[in-house]
Amino acid sequence: MREIVDDSLKIFCEEILGLERREGKTLGKNFYASSIPIYENSQEINWYFFFKKDTLNDIARILLFEDNLNEDDINDLLKEVTNQVIGLAKVKLEESNKNNLYKLGTPEFLGKISSPFPIELEENLLYAINDKTFLVAKGKK
Repeated sequence: MREIVDDSLKIFCEEILGLERREGKTLGKNFYASSIPIYENSQEINWYFFFKKDTLNDIARILLFEDNLNEDDINDLLKEVTNQVIGLAKVKLEESNKNNLYKLGTPEFLGKISSPFPIELEENLLYAINDKTFLVAKGKK
């Protein structure tokens, strides 16, 4: 699943946003976070998204033509990014694993979170767009 989420992130960054996605070097501390469950058969797998406000402003500039986000805008935008990336991953999973049943849950805004994160994570995907780092990671079971 990690590879498919990684491919979905690449499509979102490069094809939808038109921004080059590079490997991130350092994580930083303060983020806005969201989560979304994807169900594979009956197994729940949670994915977490961690973006800095500046990165979300860059995304909003492209998608919404605004860049001065308030808390409600950040909430909506981050849930939409989360839903688009994992929604695309769900479609790719269904195409490649026809015997499995996949269902997408509802994205949840987790608010401001500082690292170290209070959530156990695995399969971390650390990237940067416009030299700003973000993290997408699978939650530990």
